[in-house]
Amino acid sequence: MKKRSIMMSAAAVLSFGSLLASLGTAASAHTTPKLSGITNGGTIVQTFSTQFGANMIPMLDSSVYTQQILGYQFDTLLSIDQNDHLIGDLVNKWWYSKDRKTIFFQLSPKAKWSNGKPVTIADVKLGIDWLASKSYNNADQGSYGYLVQNIVGASNPITDGTTPSGFKQISNSEFSLTMAQPDAAVLGSMWQGIQPLPSFLLGKIPMSKWKSSQYDKFIPVGSGAYIMTQIIPGQSVTMKANPYYVMGVPHISTNVFKVVSPDVVDGDLASGQVTIAGIQHKDYAAMKKVPGLNFTITPNNAFDYLGWRLNNAVYGKEFSNVKFRQAVEYAINRPALINALEKGFATIENGPLPPVNFWYNKALNNAYAFSPAKANQLLDQAGFKIKNGWRTTPGGRPFTPTLTITSGDSQIATEATFIKSFLNAVHINLVVNPPINFNTVLNQLNGDANGKQPIQGFLLAWNLSNDPDPRGLWRATDNLNITSIDWTNTKDPAVVLNDKLIHEQHTAAAFDISYRKNILDQWQTLVSKNMPENFLYDGESIMAYSNKLHGVVFSPYGLLFPYRWYLSN
Repeated sequence: MKKRSIMMSAAAVLSFGSLLASLGTAASAHTTPKLSGITNGGTIVQTFSTQFGANMIPMLDSSVYTQQILGYQFDTLLSIDQNDHLIGDLVNKWWYSKDRKTIFFQLSPKAKWSNGKPVTIADVKLGIDWLASKSYNNADQGSYGYLVQNIVGASNPITDGTTPSGFKQISNSEFSLTMAQPDAAVLGSMWQGIQPLPSFLLGKIPMSKWKSSQYDKFIPVGSGAYIMTQIIPGQSVTMKANPYYVMGVPHISTNVFKVVSPDVVDGDLASGQVTIAGIQHKDYAAMKKVPGLNFTITPNNAFDYLGWRLNNAVYGKEFSNVKFRQAVEYAINRPALINALEKGFATIENGPLPPVNFWYNKALNNAYAFSPAKANQLLDQAGFKIKNGWRTTPGGRPFTPTLTITSGDSQIATEATFIKSFLNAVHINLVVNPPINFNTVLNQLNGDANGKQPIQGFLLAWNLSNDPDPRGLWRATDNLNITSIDWTNTKDPAVVLNDKLIHEQHTAAAFDISYRKNILDQWQTLVSKNMPENFLYDGESIMAYSNKLHGVVFSPYGLLFPYRWYLSN
């Protein structure tokens, strides 16, 4: 699934094992290991660094924090393990037709909602119908409609309440999804992320009314490990263990998500008010001295970036000049940024896949080494002349682009200050705006079809999914591209080639790993050359957690298998 972290996003890692598993004839669900000495009960507190969104119907809210909550409450058809292997979840078996156009699925007999009702084919169908519907794919939502677009009959939004013709119910426990052409990436990047929805609740409400219904603020049932019991908007979500969870009843009874600024989370960890949280790299040395805490350092399947609204009404033409974006990449001293902000716990990012990825193009390793001289040369070539110490637009107007940052994290403000100084050094008069609420940033981006929102430059991050498939983010027609990158000009040959390569990397030929790797290498090179957003770095995650918390599986894809976690006395 593509996820926006600080928006929900695209791209990622798929190991050999994952690809082979996804192409296999059958697979089985993972099971809870038999462990001795495990206690049940207790409460853990996890954190968000800023406010979560307001929409609690799955896929409606693009905030990574909201999706994290909903990921605990609503399981997907399939999951992944720490090695990025596809494993069963609500579905316990799946297999391909001989022509690879159809994938068959069998629901697990243990798949139930938290009220004890079985998860049914009707629930799967509702989850698909929702993502394909016109109500979901309207102007201000629909970021994940791409998950079902490959199903025959769902390439364009369809009438609410109707079902794509490529969905077939075979029995009470089996169904199939058919595509027009074989697709090497569809299972790992799209269909595994489909979330069945409770048809006995939402099925009774017209989809056009879902967003205004009571269930969009609070859904009382779920198929995941934990179910919401209380929401304090903008502050916390309390969840209880699902007694009917498909993988077994979670050991920990209560799971609380609280909004806690990274600037104060260290104290909450030390006092025991927070059980597990990411900490800032600059605090690691001091926090290691705190008794009762354990730490783990994990490469992130994500990266930070500096975006520019290419359609901006004031400076869109200037931002759209590829030499401007290339110059910015050379101007930013990313090694210094990593040392100052991340204390070395990060890797420079030069393209749309992080170096931790199996699919990463290593030829990009030394691209865009820090060089103010090259930055100045490119800006000169692009017509950004210097007047009174600052560059003007190629048309001679003052050039004072603004940078929007989110509130609640002083490190973001520090990062912005560094970037301002780097760009000032090449005579770009960047202005850093006062921090604003995270959701306000999202709303400005999502509502900026005409480029008239105040947002121009912004610092955000892509939190990547478990397949490198760029669909959902990088195509000219993708909603996440339109609302953030805006690399959508189909008169630009680079955009045309981008879409062509994205298509080729999932064709029947791409079932051959080496072929797909070659296409993805070409695509990464193209994106790096055109720099539609300025890639910064791939940070490592430092997690601090109570030494009474056990069973957590740390991975580049997040914290896995929360139903296995337990607390000791």
